[in-house]
Amino acid sequence: MEYLLILLGSFIVMLFLMQLVFFEITRSKMVKAENVNWFLSLDKSFSYNRVGYMLFICFICYLISTPEEIFSVTWFIYFVLFLAMGIVADAVVQYLILVYSKKRCRKDIEDAKLLKNELLEIAQRSFNETGTYEESPVQYNEESILRNYLQPEDHLAFVSVDNGEFARKFQPLPAATFVVEPYADTKDIEPLFTGTPIKLTTLTPTGKMPFKDGKIDIVMCENSNYDKLEIERVLKPGGYFLVNQNGTANLKEFVQLYMPFRMKGSWDAYSCAGTLESIGLKIVDKFEDYGTIRFHSVPAILNYFKKVSPDVANINKYQVFYLKALKAIKEHHYFEMTTHKFLVVAQKVS
Repeated sequence: MEYLLILLGSFIVMLFLMQLVFFEITRSKMVKAENVNWFLSLDKSFSYNRVGYMLFICFICYLISTPEEIFSVTWFIYFVLFLAMGIVADAVVQYLILVYSKKRCRKDIEDAKLLKNELLEIAQRSFNETGTYEESPVQYNEESILRNYLQPEDHLAFVSVDNGEFARKFQPLPAATFVVEPYADTKDIEPLFTGTPIKLTTLTPTGKMPFKDGKIDIVMCENSNYDKLEIERVLKPGGYFLVNQNGTANLKEFVQLYMPFRMKGSWDAYSCAGTLESIGLKIVDKFEDYGTIRFHSVPAILNYFKKVSPDVANINKYQVFYLKALKAIKEHHYFEMTTHKFLVVAQKVS
């Protein structure tokens, strides 16, 4: 019995030291990432729900290490003892780590609770508040660039995901102007194009562009995905493809919180140009714009996202992000986000 108690105590000490190291590594990462929500998660009562996990771990360890004949009576007796010791040790360690974490991060937890309460108050009154934000100067203008290549007699096609807003604002338009909305229900947005020369359409049931081969003089892709082979197919010889998209670094302060493994590599003007050159298009020009947006209040962030991505303008859904932003505003008087967009002009040479 004394031997079992010594073994149990040793097991608890070993597990505790391992969990302690893991906790400190995690804490360091969360402090660096300013993840307020993680500190809020430490403010909880103890509950143990790892019996199934420990049953699996103990079974594997015991199966590897036991000298007893498998599934014999002795094997079962010692396995039950081993499992009981494992669960008791793990429960004790989990409790000790929770107590330690609350003491170690007491100030961080209190600060996080205050931030959360303030954020909830802002969420309740945000519909009555507006906020402004400061954007760095733009490095190029997609409308002006498109105008440089467009002739009045051209067949112009926009590929977009903004319900044709960019196309409707682009004036004057050629008589033969098309808007291809890959994802929108065209019936819902048809009234928006009343009185314009724009013909609203979408992709075919097989995902193809709704044009004959060599039909279009200019295709303008505005922040939408596209099939490069379809673009090459519908362009006339000498026709132009202009692709204006957000790059990998765009709003990375938000994206990295919720989609840390969204994309491997970098998506920018050079990588986009490389994909177009691979199908025989000639690159005419490239433009890149790295900038910033600076906010001095949470309502200002909400005001911005209501325009560019309404789903993100939801404090409750994206609490981790808004807590991080509020913390930065209180500490530095502003919260800054990175913007990244690019434009590539390619030509079909034959």
